[in-house]
Amino acid sequence: MFRLVSYRRRFLFIPWTTLSKRTISVTPCVSKRVTRGNMDDVFGKAEPITAPILTTTATKTNHADASKKTPRKKSSQKNENESKVENKVNLEPKSESTGSVVLDTVRKYTEKHPDCVLLVQVGDFYELYESHATHYASELDLKLTRKEMTTGITVDFAGFPSRALDRYLDILVNRLGCRVALCEQYTPVKREGDDSIIGIKRHITRVITPGTVIEERFLDSHAYNYLLAILPDTSLSSSSPITTTASADKLGLAWIDISIGEFMIQSSKLNELKDDIARIRPREIILPESFKTLIEEQDSHLEQNNFSHSMTRILSSHPGISITYMPQDHFNSDAGRQKMETLFSTENIATTTTKDDEDMVLNKHELAASSALLDYIHDTHPHGKPRLLKPIRVRVDETLQIDSATVSSLELVKSLREGGKTNSLLSCINYTVTNAGSRQLAQWLLAPSSSIHIIQQRHDIVDFLVADHNFILDDVRAILRESADAQRAMQRLALGRGQHLDLLEIWSTLNVIKMTKELLKGNLISSFARQLSSASPTVKKAMEDLINRLDPHQPLADYIGSVIDHERIMSDDAKEYSFGFIRSDFDPQLHHLHQKINGLYQKRDYLQESLRSIGGTSVILLANNSLYKHVVEINATQSNKLLLQYPQATLVQKTKLKHRYQLPEWTHLSIDIQNTHANINELENKIWDKTVERVLMDSTSIIAASALLAQLDVFCSFAWMARRYKYVRPTMTQIDNSIKEEQGNGCDPMHIYGGRHPVVEANLAQKGRAFVKNDCILGGNDLRSWLLTGPNMGGKSTFLRQNAIIMILAHMGSFVPAQEATIGVADRIMSRIGTADDLAQDLSTFMVEMIETANILKYATQRSLVIMDEVGRGTATTDGISLAYAILSYLHTRTKPRLLFATHYHELSDMVQQKQSLSTIQLYKTDLAEDSRGNFVFLHKIQPGVCRQSHGLKVAQLAGLPSEVITTAKDVWEAFNHSTKETNK
Repeated sequence: MFRLVSYRRRFLFIPWTTLSKRTISVTPCVSKRVTRGNMDDVFGKAEPITAPILTTTATKTNHADASKKTPRKKSSQKNENESKVENKVNLEPKSESTGSVVLDTVRKYTEKHPDCVLLVQVGDFYELYESHATHYASELDLKLTRKEMTTGITVDFAGFPSRALDRYLDILVNRLGCRVALCEQYTPVKREGDDSIIGIKRHITRVITPGTVIEERFLDSHAYNYLLAILPDTSLSSSSPITTTASADKLGLAWIDISIGEFMIQSSKLNELKDDIARIRPREIILPESFKTLIEEQDSHLEQNNFSHSMTRILSSHPGISITYMPQDHFNSDAGRQKMETLFSTENIATTTTKDDEDMVLNKHELAASSALLDYIHDTHPHGKPRLLKPIRVRVDETLQIDSATVSSLELVKSLREGGKTNSLLSCINYTVTNAGSRQLAQWLLAPSSSIHIIQQRHDIVDFLVADHNFILDDVRAILRESADAQRAMQRLALGRGQHLDLLEIWSTLNVIKMTKELLKGNLISSFARQLSSASPTVKKAMEDLINRLDPHQPLADYIGSVIDHERIMSDDAKEYSFGFIRSDFDPQLHHLHQKINGLYQKRDYLQESLRSIGGTSVILLANNSLYKHVVEINATQSNKLLLQYPQATLVQKTKLKHRYQLPEWTHLSIDIQNTHANINELENKIWDKTVERVLMDSTSIIAASALLAQLDVFCSFAWMARRYKYVRPTMTQIDNSIKEEQGNGCDPMHIYGGRHPVVEANLAQKGRAFVKNDCILGGNDLRSWLLTGPNMGGKSTFLRQNAIIMILAHMGSFVPAQEATIGVADRIMSRIGTADDLAQDLSTFMVEMIETANILKYATQRSLVIMDEVGRGTATTDGISLAYAILSYLHTRTKPRLLFATHYHELSDMVQQKQSLSTIQLYKTDLAEDSRGNFVFLHKIQPGVCRQSHGLKVAQLAGLPSEVITTAKDVWEAFNHSTKETNK
């Protein structure tokens, strides 16, 4: 299906790509040309499979499989040399043959890939054998049975049709986290002497792991699919088991989303790894093999500050991430530098010092991690290499750092209660209309920019889209909806698994870029011609930069449009077609072949009508029957009529109901049709290969243009949200350190007037209730810390979270939910909110609280925003108040960040007022209103003062506790208060 888009009197057909269904495709379709002189071809006896020879690769992954054996060393043979290698004498000892070609193959590749689930192609089925069948049949809901492979050898067996491969790969890779080795047919096995075919040879065509999949079915279209390699400092010097030195905490990180080619590199430290993983969100992690024993066999007596134990704790806290181990020699910095220089044509990549190449100055840790990462991709994709973008060095100083505890407590990507995306901040602010835009939004949410130049440039673009410029926002969003996921389509083409639909998606995206560029350019000129107030010089420059970088690759788009047949590709019957996806008028020879095939079809139809006039509608012309080819099938009762008209017909098969005859007229015609099909397929494949090659030449710039389109989608999402919910543009500031020193180390401002919490506001709106807005004034020396008291359900936690969220949105480039906002650029947002233990790590609720607090005290700076809620509540009251006071004092006098400190300990307000160094802490409260009959309502309004009561009994009453319990609690409460008053006297 297509949608006709009209723009400036131009019409463009854009495909509805969301209707497409993809399947795994590991070998190209091959059509066999038939000749008249070969009776085996006529009758279809023992037709060999003619797919190209594929190379075997050994995986270095690890999975809890039923069979564990020593992995084979990586093969160094290339595809083009494989046929020569096969003819050489194999010097390795061969295992004794079982007499079954299939079983020999199964055992051979099970040994070479001990950590993979082996799926063996046998005809139109994929099958599991022996331990794999035993272990995974029930997991895949397959019937486990026994199969006699040869005399005296019977093994466990399970299987499924080839058409269901996608479904079972999805279960194995996504749900079970397995690595899968596809063992597929490629050439017949012949008996020595008479060359008779006795079986089919099979090779590993691909190793599929959670971090290396590229098929759309296995990917979350709204999230990146990162494969992350980690190299600890201790692994650089030796391949022996790592030491446990606590000081050796440097890490090299390298991660890639193979589905789009994005390549990132970063240096880190062990104590920051948990936060890095929360930001990157990898599906698979690669580690040196020396970590395998340490992680799989945790020793409880190891000290908590031990290096290996810390790494174990971090990784075991992410059970959903697949862990892979590679030999130490793959983590080689010299090899990594050579690979990077070769791949990206960058000389001296580890020693470059020019300003332009500053981001590519990589250290040994980063290069070694990159080397292992690239080796792993090579091993898992032996028959096609992904197109990778030039690595991007992640600069921590240009990113607003959000630790893992804050990501969780602010519910940025998933809610704490349900554990899913619902009610998360991401779900609330995601108004993108493309998959790529949705991925980009999630990335910016977890890693907002801390560069004031980048932030203001993003705000300028959103500002232009928010202004009512000829309904430009609605027009741009409408056009963006017609784009496809060209980034992932490009990778499928590069890896040799592309389909015609992928080429169509790239073509449609390039056309969308063209239309978007023209639309933005026209409206920009119009807006400034009318001198709109919102069209400031900075807005104009930001939009001009964006427009100039949008490259529609017009010559290439025109070429693709002239090659592919859009209607044929998008038709509901596309799967039934074996050819015709290339326009017949693109090539004169192809046009001639199409005319010929149409003529042959007419002859076939005429012959069938003639035969049916004799034998009725039971007559069928069969070209590729399972046993016989090019035969006429007719009901047995009508066969005599056929023989009377065509005495030359030869009976080749006879059943009680049907007779099949070889009819020379049909045999010759059918062979002509099949040969013409083969000629068309051969020519279309050549045109396809040439077109794909031309597209891949511009792959880097096309992916970059598609990424820019994704960013534009995010800007439109921000603008649409700002319009709908009345968000405002924040004023971003950044005070130089020298000025801070002159002003007495004052912190950057954070002045928010009428702030709201986006998620809470949206949920209240569904109930017909309004959100209570609140101000938050932080900055300078006297206003950098707030002590907030109030009852349960009073809104303290919501207030803390909403200001942190407003800070994050501003740094992402979004407008913010407030009436007015001035925000100083921050380096970190750190939080200590909520109570939860960590049973998997043997940590109590209070221990988790103290660990997170210690992290804040260690890493927060004057440029940070720190929010803390109920610190000290997890232990005895005296201990809790003491700790809360000490923590508040340390942050206010030593660290000096922008601080919001909420507590039920109202005694803290008296304590800080009594000390001169803490007297500048601002005291605020929330409260409730109560009438004479005892009815009450929470005000949720932040105001100066101190709340002396937590009103916990009222909250318990609202929760529905029995009245007897409430009465008893009141009596105890009154007794406690009376006792306290007497003690104070």
